[in-house]
Amino acid sequence: MKLLKLANGQRLAVVQQGQLTDQPLIFVNGFGSYKEIWTGQLEMLAQLPYRVIRYDFRGQGESAGQYAQTLDDLGDDLKGLIETLDFDRPPILVGHSMGCGVIWNMRHRHPEVHVKAIVFVDQPPKMISTPDWPYGFIGVNSENWLTTYAQKPKVRETLHGFVNQIFRPFSVAQTNAPFSRELGLPLLKNHFQADWRTTACHEQQPVLFVSAKQSPYYRPGYGAWVAAQNSAASQVLIADCGHDIMAEVPERFNQTLRHFLMKVR
Repeated sequence: MKLLKLANGQRLAVVQQGQLTDQPLIFVNGFGSYKEIWTGQLEMLAQLPYRVIRYDFRGQGESAGQYAQTLDDLGDDLKGLIETLDFDRPPILVGHSMGCGVIWNMRHRHPEVHVKAIVFVDQPPKMISTPDWPYGFIGVNSENWLTTYAQKPKVRETLHGFVNQIFRPFSVAQTNAPFSRELGLPLLKNHFQADWRTTACHEQQPVLFVSAKQSPYYRPGYGAWVAAQNSAASQVLIADCGHDIMAEVPERFNQTLRHFLMKVR
């Protein structure tokens, strides 16, 4: 691990695996998460092979600085990371939860940054449910979101917990740099306010939505909704797991990811 300095001055903890000439693939964490949550994908990607990049958001995990206040902050950091690493080909992006919002933010605000393909893991493009959009965060609507977004969910994020292979390094990262939910609330509020449906429907690169059938947070129909508007998008539903699909059922997630990667190579 090393701290990589971006053009905007941010210093991010970045871990890379693979050769510089391999196809780059960047994992983007969710709210309050750590780069270690992607541990279960490393062996599979090393066999393909890919240049895998994992990083912690500014101010979190092993990265320096203060917590991001908006998705603009993190979208700019993702753009800066791609530009600083100076790939010889466009990267594939894989985002989980709020990390999908980071990717949509960058795609909306920085269309000049080329990507090869995108995978969105258990995250709809709009968090607030309305009569014509039933796929937002469960229990949150346009009337109550300002009083509910900051409340910690009272449900288990997974059905069975992380597998041991991922639980151990993730727990170490969490112990070494505990996440402050209070410091993250401005970012969470911004995340709840965002509506990326137009961005998702206009995406021209191949997109895969990987949704958990038993997600405690979202009804799994948003990927199909986007796919109905955008022929570049498709959806896969994975059963018997919660929100953190890649850490709870990594073998099934890896099979889905691998199939998509083979399709877009």
